[in-house]
Amino acid sequence: MRAFGPGGFGQSDDPWFRIGDFDVNTTTLVTGLGVLSMFVWAIEGAGGPIFEFLSLNTDKIGRGQIWRLITWPIPNVPDIWTLLLLVIFYLLGSQLEQAMGNKRLFAYMLGAMTVIPAFVVTLFAWLSGSGLAFSGLRYLELGILCAFAARWPKAPFFFGIPAWVLAAVIVGIESLQAIGTRGSAAMLLLLAVVGVALVTIRSMGFADESPWIPKVPLPASMGGTPTPRGGPNMSRPAKKRPSKGRGKLRSVPPPPSPIQNDLNDMEIDALLDQVANDGLDSLTKDQRKALEQHSKRLRKRDDQ
Repeated sequence: MRAFGPGGFGQSDDPWFRIGDFDVNTTTLVTGLGVLSMFVWAIEGAGGPIFEFLSLNTDKIGRGQIWRLITWPIPNVPDIWTLLLLVIFYLLGSQLEQAMGNKRLFAYMLGAMTVIPAFVVTLFAWLSGSGLAFSGLRYLELGILCAFAARWPKAPFFFGIPAWVLAAVIVGIESLQAIGTRGSAAMLLLLAVVGVALVTIRSMGFADESPWIPKVPLPASMGGTPTPRGGPNMSRPAKKRPSKGRGKLRSVPPPPSPIQNDLNDMEIDALLDQVANDGLDSLTKDQRKALEQHSKRLRKRDDQ
C-alpha cells in the first residue's frame, strides 16, 4: 500500500473510465455530482424539485421513495464552505481510494457510509414520530476524514497536527453543536457515519495502525478475509479419520523436504495475503491452481 503523500490526485490505479488523460474514479464521480448539484440549485432556485427529489426526507421514505437513502449526499447548497468541503472530500478520498487500489472497495465503503446511517436515522424518526430532511456531503466528508485518520493516524496536517487529533477535534465540535441545538437526529447521523466509516475501513484491512477499531467479517469481494477454495482444510487440518479395517498395508509417500515445505508455505502465505487485500479475482489462473493443489495436499495428508 502507498504511504501517505500529496501526489497522485486526478490519477487512479483502477478508474471507472477516463476522460482524456484524467481518470474518473469513485471520489471524482461523487465530487463532480456535488459540484453539479450547486449549479442545479442556482438554476431551479431554493427548494427546487430536483434538489428536493434527492434529499433525505424520512416522511417520504416512508411513502416508498427509498432512493433517498442513497442520493441524500448529492444535493449541496453553493457557498464557500461547501466548496471547501468538496475540496477536502476529494483530496482525502483520493488518497484512500489509491491506497485501496480497487475502485469497488472505496465505492462499497461510501455506499455503507451513505445507506446504513440514513436507514438508522429514518428508523429513529419513525419511532420517535418526528420528521427529518437533510442533504449534503458534510457527514460523508467527516466520515472520510475519520477513515483517513484511521489509515494514517500520524499523517501531519497544517501546523503539523496529526490526522487523528484533527479528526477527533472536528467530530467533537460537531457533536457539541448537535448537543447544544438538541439535534438528536443530527447526532445520531454523525455517530452512525463515523462509526460505519471506521469499522468498514478496519474490516477491509486498511487500518492496521488502529487496532482499537472493531472488525467485522466481510465477503472477500468487499475486502474481507476470504475462505480459500478447499474449505477449512486450508487454515487448519481436519480430524484424522479412523482407518477402515486392520492389517491392511498401504504405501505412504515420503515426507517432503523441510526446506521445500518452507518455500511452499511462503508462497501460499503470499497468495492468501493477495486474496485478503485484493480479492480472489486478483489471482491468475496459475495462482488459483496453486491454492487448489495446496488444499488437495492437505486433505491427502489428513486422510493418511
